[in-house]
Formats: sequence, C-alpha cells, structure tokens
Amino acid sequence: MADTLRAVGAVKRYDLPGGAVMTALGGVDLAVTPGTFEAVVGPSGSGKTTLLSILGALVLPTEGEVLLGGRPVSRLRDHHRARLRRETVGFVMQDLGLVDRMSVLENVTLPMIPDGVAAAERRRRGLSLLDSFGMESRARETPARLSGGERQRVALARALALDPPVLLLDEPTAHLDAERTVELVGRLASLARAGKAVLCATHDPRLFEAEAVGRVHRLADGRMTG
Repeated sequence: MADTLRAVGAVKRYDLPGGAVMTALGGVDLAVTPGTFEAVVGPSGSGKTTLLSILGALVLPTEGEVLLGGRPVSRLRDHHRARLRRETVGFVMQDLGLVDRMSVLENVTLPMIPDGVAAAERRRRGLSLLDSFGMESRARETPARLSGGERQRVALARALALDPPVLLLDEPTAHLDAERTVELVGRLASLARAGKAVLCATHDPRLFEAEAVGRVHRLADGRMTG
C-alpha cells in the first residue's frame, strides 16, 4: 500500500536570540498509509505540534523532506504547496481554530472558498457534513455557543470539507470528557476504515491506548524513540 504521507529525516531548527539554535525535530522518519489510524505520543514540548506542522506542509523542514501523495513539498512553489496542502490534508489543531464571528456552517464551508466552490454547493456540502456529525440543527449558531464536544465535531467537519485523504489532529481530546473521547475515537476509526490516513498527536492515554489505534509512535526531545 502506497504511503499517503511520509517524512524522511525531517529536521526543524529555530534561530534564537544571541545566536543560539533550538532543534525542535532531530531527524524524524514517519510514514502513514491510507486506511490507518495512528498516534504520535509524547509529553508537552516533545515536538509533536512541530511534527504535525511539517507533515501538513504548514512549515518546511530545515533538513530532510516531506512527501504528500509522493510529491516532495519543499520543492514546490508556495502556491503549489498551498494547493497540495488544501487538497491532501485536513487539520484539527489543538485550539480548533474556529472563527467565532462566523456561523457553524460558514466555518465548515470556509476551506471550499479558495477552490471556487459556488455558494449553493458550499451550503449543500456543509449541511451534509454537519448532518453526518449530528450538528445540522446548530448550523446558524456561532461556535461560542457550543460545548467543547460540539466544537470538536465542527472542527472535524471543517477538516473534511474538501474530502482530504489525510487527517492530522493535535491533542484532539484536550477538552473532551471520557464519553466524548470514546465518541471521537469511534469517528476517527470509522474514517480510517473508509480509507483515510488519520494521525493524532497526543499525550492522552485515553486516545493512544484505544483499541482502534493501530500504531503508536513515541516522540521525545524531537526524536522518535519507538
């Protein structure tokens, strides 16, 4: 089975004041294939968020390479990389990134606008996604009026707006109780069974010890330890 997402020797360094250099990632190799549900586990500060940002082509590695659908992202022009990212990766970041001044429906359909999807079609797709998460009745609400679990479902619906083959989630259970965590794990497992590559960064054992999670990658001080 071909890899949908691969990091090869990914290194990320940041220049600090005074000439110091911080190494956030120290040469990570990771491959995620379609139909898999995997987790990257590590404590806060281990490099999980940096790794997800590099895997999703939000940040370029200092050394090494990331391949999305077999294409090396660092060799692409900015606009080509942005398009590949939109088409290939759905993100659910830790703060969810929902826009409170927009409605739930507008949040979900936002990724469709750069692709030129007509307003009527955006609405149809958005309502269909919300319905699949039991959120269609809240389409006109703003995210500020939703519970943590509801906000998480909206963020996941938005990540699926362009039906990407890859889903990257950063600490997705951070604001969820036990019941909602079980619900989220079930949804992610279902998406993996449907053929998506699902990768979560987490330090929550409720997620990475779940039976549905196939492989667990362990990260410490920017390096894979298992």
